[in-house]
Amino acid sequence: MAGSARWWLGMGSALGVMWAPGADAGVIESVVLDWHQHIEKCEADGGWLDRGAAVHVAMFDAVNAIAGRYQPYSAGLKAIPGSDMTVAAATAAHDVLVALCPDQAEVFDGALKKTADAVASKASRDGGAEVGRSAAAAVLASRKDAGAERLDPLFEPSSPGTYAPTVPRVGVNTARVRPWVLKVPDELRPPPPPTLDSTTWAEDFNEIKRLGGKKSTDRTPVQTDIGKFWARDVRDVLPQLLDRPGRDVVDDARFMALAEMAWSDSYVAMMDGKYAYMFWRPITAIRLADRDGNEATSPDANWRPLLDATPPHPEYPCGHCLSAAAVGAVIEAEFGSTAPPIVLAEEDALLRRYDTPREYIDEVSESRLLGGVHYRFSVEAGRSAGLAIGQLAAQRYFKPAVDGH
Repeated sequence: MAGSARWWLGMGSALGVMWAPGADAGVIESVVLDWHQHIEKCEADGGWLDRGAAVHVAMFDAVNAIAGRYQPYSAGLKAIPGSDMTVAAATAAHDVLVALCPDQAEVFDGALKKTADAVASKASRDGGAEVGRSAAAAVLASRKDAGAERLDPLFEPSSPGTYAPTVPRVGVNTARVRPWVLKVPDELRPPPPPTLDSTTWAEDFNEIKRLGGKKSTDRTPVQTDIGKFWARDVRDVLPQLLDRPGRDVVDDARFMALAEMAWSDSYVAMMDGKYAYMFWRPITAIRLADRDGNEATSPDANWRPLLDATPPHPEYPCGHCLSAAAVGAVIEAEFGSTAPPIVLAEEDALLRRYDTPREYIDEVSESRLLGGVHYRFSVEAGRSAGLAIGQLAAQRYFKPAVDGH
């Protein structure tokens, strides 16, 4: 667990955009942030895994076609000189979101109009809109057969008329979605979990039994807070890293595209591993430990995890660990030694601070053990795979352009 991450008491902030101590105070005005927040309004049933990445990759391609600073995701995009980057980014995001959530087009139309109306030059507006439309169309075409829009299957009854669980088998389709960064879903699949007769299994079983239970007397109050805090989207750290001094819209668009691509692939990789190994969750293993054949484990029929709801899919590898590490590795690659502290608040009571991306990664990972939903070996496997995904994103995409476009 991160040793120097700290609890702070704060007032008046909702979880999301915060400024690190010493940063310029004020309100962030960023087209990248604006449309990142619009993604949450896209509530279509299918395609959730592609929404963030598709929006941000399209925005990056649009502004980069104007700036010509990096290798694009979609080749061949051209921009008229003088095209407005803000309109280009907004149009690209708008078109992707309308394609994914056409029933909410009116909301996205209004947001785009507000951005375009703020640009005085018609030629700049039109040029930005044109390249934005082209970028969105290219990204959508590239993901047409990725499989991200398919819904997970329902459980099938053993015979007609017999009850079967009515919730989807969560993540089954995700394991088959074409990745953004990885070449194939199992490119970074971790090795199998430890066997039930192993020392590792017994040690990690007993650790989570002791620390991850709802009624644990060994877990400290701070550890309890950590376990509960990170039952949330790990991308909550990203907005505060936008619009920082010395960075422009191209920098922000590139960073968010990489982060969302890595996050999306972290879900593909985690579900690939989960359904490949089908490993049992702690609540099942602890209640049925008399069946694992290991003399160093013992059952507790009344054990419950700290987190009330165990995720409805197999255990190994740890998903939050994977996704936080993927996002954190992109932050490391983008900012290096100048990475600002990560500060998060919830409502008007609680604030968390991490001085480095690794502190954030480590604590998110540890939280899943403390929450009673992942074993230590699963935490480590997920963290390692996530770091590799984030590093691959930075290595494989959006390198500096050679001789401009």
